[in-house]
Amino acid sequence: MRLAKLMLLAACLTIASCSADNATADNATAPNTTAENTTIANMTTANTTQAQHATPATIVRELYKQHDAQNSPFFQTNDRAAVDQYFTKTLADLIWQDAVNAQGAVSAIDVDPLYNAQRTKITDLKVKTDQVDGDQALVLVTFKNFGAKDSLIFNVERENGVWKISNITSGDYNLRNLFQSAKENSRGTSVTQADGFFEGTYQIGETTCTVKPIKMAFEVKWKQGTGTEIFFFKGKANDKRIFASDPETGKANIFSFDDEHYTTGTFYRGDGREFPIHKIK
Repeated sequence: MRLAKLMLLAACLTIASCSADNATADNATAPNTTAENTTIANMTTANTTQAQHATPATIVRELYKQHDAQNSPFFQTNDRAAVDQYFTKTLADLIWQDAVNAQGAVSAIDVDPLYNAQRTKITDLKVKTDQVDGDQALVLVTFKNFGAKDSLIFNVERENGVWKISNITSGDYNLRNLFQSAKENSRGTSVTQADGFFEGTYQIGETTCTVKPIKMAFEVKWKQGTGTEIFFFKGKANDKRIFASDPETGKANIFSFDDEHYTTGTFYRGDGREFPIHKIK
């Protein structure tokens, strides 16, 4: 009887020891499980980002998708990372600096950078990898704008292991050169930061209009009449700053400003009539 009691006590001690060991093991593994979950989540995010840039064509498709959904990385100063996500550092720096300098007003380019046009009605958009040579690639984008066939070539290169866009070209259109030229022209002209902007309320002859910057252009709403009219910056001529509309038919309307603060000038209507411009506010 005594032997039986000793054997039963030993068995109980063994079971208690095993339970304690298991509890200790469980407590030890709990923090590691959290760390592993965090690592897996980070890996999933990284894999998702890499998947978006898995091929030269996928990054171009994603850029068009965001651009057409009004989430374009161009002409905004809220999110530098949105620019870096798609473009090489060299091109991203140029795009970002131009947006910062423009401050919502005049950009280096007066066309939609992904369609090389001021007015767009896009159909039949197609993106395909045209050529890959090591860390360099060409992606061909074809589309129709108002029914007319057009195309662009994207230079894509692998930067830090990820495909990024380094330029967009078509004929005499060269996106990187446009931004580079704007940067060079702005060097040493700090007065640009003190310039006014084509924005506000203007007296044009006997009527008035309000002007609001929108991405690459300017929306003009007339006091008399309905709807809005879109104007684009056309550059400088004889020290005048020129903004012109892009009508489907007929001649363009033109704002010609006398000074860099856009306070006075002449409005040239498409029918040939001229009206003085005076900025109200």
